[in-house]
Amino acid sequence: MQAAYRFLDRWVVPYPIEDVYDLLGEIVAYPEWWPDVFLEAEGDTGAPEPGKRADLKTRGYLPYRLRYSMECVEADRPIRIRSALSGDFEGSAEWNLRRDGDGTVAELTFEPVVNKAGVRQLTPVLRPLFRSNHIWAMRRGQRRILERLAKTSAPA
Repeated sequence: MQAAYRFLDRWVVPYPIEDVYDLLGEIVAYPEWWPDVFLEAEGDTGAPEPGKRADLKTRGYLPYRLRYSMECVEADRPIRIRSALSGDFEGSAEWNLRRDGDGTVAELTFEPVVNKAGVRQLTPVLRPLFRSNHIWAMRRGQRRILERLAKTSAPA
């Protein structure tokens, strides 16, 4: 059995869509505002554009770390950022944003195939636990983006 996942996440963010896009698009800054999940990020800075790449080290609540790269393959400010994954994860991640009143709805479609030894082999048995780990990480992201934008942006 392949260790493939499909996660669909939705954040409601009461800030302007451009501010949400800019924060989500600056992947190397994730450890600054989402440090409980993104431990390290190195790579290209600035707005997302095809070819820009970031090397990441991440964690959840489970006792393992993942190392992978994200390369932007599509960027359409302020509505879409699509990236390809390689390393401990292969696959894709795509943020789609839309205005919702004065705020923003940010939806992530995350479709990783896990390559990390141990995690890949345990997927058939521990898939629900790995899903829980993803949910834990995304809940922290929802909280952290609100905290960050409260400091850097005017509410919508």
